[in-house]
Amino acid sequence: MLFSAILALIVTASLVAATPSSVPGSPIVARGGDGSVELAKRSGCGSTGPLGTGHFKWWITASCTPGTEMTCQATDASGCVPGDSSKIGSMEVDDPNDTVNIAKASNTNTLPFTCPPGGQIRCEANFNDNDDGPNYSLRGTSASLCLSSAYLLPALNSCLSVF
Repeated sequence: MLFSAILALIVTASLVAATPSSVPGSPIVARGGDGSVELAKRSGCGSTGPLGTGHFKWWITASCTPGTEMTCQATDASGCVPGDSSKIGSMEVDDPNDTVNIAKASNTNTLPFTCPPGGQIRCEANFNDNDDGPNYSLRGTSASLCLSSAYLLPALNSCLSVF
């Protein structure tokens, strides 16, 4: 019984810590192509998507706490499970204020990074095919919440979204 109470407390604390860090009332918008395509719908687990068709590149821009260890993740269309990395050419994170690249990796669905001093990031997925977008959503997560949620709630097989 004591173990159940402690586990419930830890899970509750993790969920409270997963409160979105973007400005309240302003939904995170996914953008595609040259930025002229906007998509504000939300999929599950705090992700933005599913993304649209016709574009190789999709991204979200959000606030984060400087110095925080985070991940940029391309999930499946549901928004809760990491997406098929074989269809992702690269994942990138940059500072949208100066476009300095913070992190980049090929053929992955999850990209770890440290939130820059300006507290703003752009999380971007570059797909191998311009029609792969509808099979994916995008989200940002705290790296520590990824570890604790995977350990405490392995059935979720995902991180808790923070933006």
